[in-house]
Amino acid sequence: MVNGQYRCPSGDEGKQVISSMNEHHAPLTDWALSNLPDIDPKWILDIGCGGGMLIGKLAERYPEALIDGVDISAESVKATADNNPRIAAEGRLHVLKASVSDLPYDKGTFDLVTAVETYFFWPNPELDIFSAAERLVPGGVMMIASEAYPDPEFDEVNNRHSEEYGMKLLPNERLQDIMSGAGLRTEFFTVKEKNWVVFIGKKE
Repeated sequence: MVNGQYRCPSGDEGKQVISSMNEHHAPLTDWALSNLPDIDPKWILDIGCGGGMLIGKLAERYPEALIDGVDISAESVKATADNNPRIAAEGRLHVLKASVSDLPYDKGTFDLVTAVETYFFWPNPELDIFSAAERLVPGGVMMIASEAYPDPEFDEVNNRHSEEYGMKLLPNERLQDIMSGAGLRTEFFTVKEKNWVVFIGKKE
């Protein structure tokens, strides 16, 4: 049976999952952010914002930026706001319950779109990445990071997690092709010994 708490946390168990993810995903997130180019985004969207850990890091890195977050979990939306009170008080944070498949934003809105540990839950990665890319301004950047990608050395644990949590991992070259097809000039970086990957795409 698939454990849906990682896809859409809810209730008391969901709160524990959100807290755990904030802590567990922090090292991956720091590394992923270190691969971003030198940019000065005015408006950022974080897709699958979870407990808001990435949003907090983005706010520190880009202290003048407005930041929006979306998540399909109402529990995650609340946690993101609760965990980032200073940003909210400054009027820089806006969090909505929404799906990557139906983003409530106009085309050409954001300078930076991020997604950490979430693409493998998206209903249709090809269409969803295209939709997210449409929300970028020309020259805008998309960052997608994952602590797992198909690799023979990690197949056993990745297959187990995929079955348990309903994840659909794509080969790095496939995800790169999807992002490129969405109009993003894309490269990816890995930490092979940890099975980490980050994709950086710039809208042409």
